[in-house]
Amino acid sequence: MLNFWKSISYLGVTDSQDFRLARRIVLSNRFGLLIAFVTLIFLVVFLFRQHSAIIPLLGMLVVASSIWFLNGLELTGLSRFITSLIPAVGLFVLNISQKFGDPATIDILHYATPRMIIIGSAILPFAMFTPSEKKYVISAVAVIILLGFGYDAIHEMFEVDIASLGIDDKYYGIVTEDMAVLTIIVIAASTFMFSMGEQYDRKAKSLLDDALQQTETLRSNEENLRKTLRELEEARKKDDARSWVAKGVAELSALLQVTDDSQNIYERWLSSIIKYLKVNQGGLFIADEDADGKVQLNLVASYAFERKKFLQKSLAPGEGLVGQAYMEKHSIYLKKVPKEYIHITSGLGDAPPHVVLVLPIRTTHTTEAILEVASFHELEEHHFELLEKLGEALASFISNHKVNQRTKQLLEKAQTMSEELRANEEEMRQNLEELTATQEALARKEREYQQRIAELEETLMHTKTEATA
Repeated sequence: MLNFWKSISYLGVTDSQDFRLARRIVLSNRFGLLIAFVTLIFLVVFLFRQHSAIIPLLGMLVVASSIWFLNGLELTGLSRFITSLIPAVGLFVLNISQKFGDPATIDILHYATPRMIIIGSAILPFAMFTPSEKKYVISAVAVIILLGFGYDAIHEMFEVDIASLGIDDKYYGIVTEDMAVLTIIVIAASTFMFSMGEQYDRKAKSLLDDALQQTETLRSNEENLRKTLRELEEARKKDDARSWVAKGVAELSALLQVTDDSQNIYERWLSSIIKYLKVNQGGLFIADEDADGKVQLNLVASYAFERKKFLQKSLAPGEGLVGQAYMEKHSIYLKKVPKEYIHITSGLGDAPPHVVLVLPIRTTHTTEAILEVASFHELEEHHFELLEKLGEALASFISNHKVNQRTKQLLEKAQTMSEELRANEEEMRQNLEELTATQEALARKEREYQQRIAELEETLMHTKTEATA
């Protein structure tokens, strides 16, 4: 019952309406419900009486119901106008109907009293409308006053006036005078109360506006406070992210300062960055160039790669996402990973990752490596910032390592050539010594031959001399 009363009372009331208007709409709904209830009571009573005016009562019931219907359609001005006139018009019609039904029972009191009540109902429009709706108030009061002062004329039209009914009108003139006084009093009192109500409404509106302004100020302050808190929270998160990036850069860059086998360094570095990022899988491919200038991307370190993926240790530029990232020199970030691309495996099973990042590790001019990571959660902005800074350090390390390797190879080659030259020099020295010894032996033999020839020539000369002698 309470819910029904509440639902009927607030028909036509909206949140956007002024509170004064909403209050009067509620009043019209409740007054209409009261009229309907009283009309039903009279209807039940008149059913058991002869010559009773049933049709006017049914009409009043319909008109009372139209109040809620019009308010439901948000025609609140018309519904309240009808509400203001229902008592006066309804009583007037009911009174005339009763005189038609049983005129013998009508005396001066029955004839004059409704007129007073009609004039008294002129107070209703002042209660039903706000000060800004004065045209409705004036119209409704004018109709009621016309009914009151045109009471006799309308009765004469229907031939149910005092003379037609044979009622003694000796004191009826006094009633007319009293009605005029009552009209003045009702209008004056209603106007005064309406004016007081208007002042009250203005004051209440002013207070409400002040309260709304204060509420708006508080809401604005609250919003500014929330905005400040959000900004502080965002600043804190950014500071935490910067600290996280700085810490990661310091810790992971330190791994590249250790003098160790490069294979071990790559494995430790990749394992550390996977754990620091809290991702699930990763691989590091180094771009190596052979003697013919052909580039191959060789897998030098991996973390949690499944066996099928791990078996493919070398990729050509343009082959797969790794090769494509090398060719384009731009990172590739997949949020929708094909099921057949890669799986993250654990002791409980395997599943495809949610995201895959393929990141070129670059110096200013060249791409030294490709880093591939896979994860079940999306990477955030500070993750990319960390990878970018670490990529620069790793690219420099790889570039320096390649330079050192080439330098080492050249040094080893130079040492080998130096040893070969020393061996050749020793061999040439030995050959020279042997050649010198041979030359000395030949010179000695030549001297011996010359000495022998000389001896032979001397012997020959001596022999010729003896023969001559």
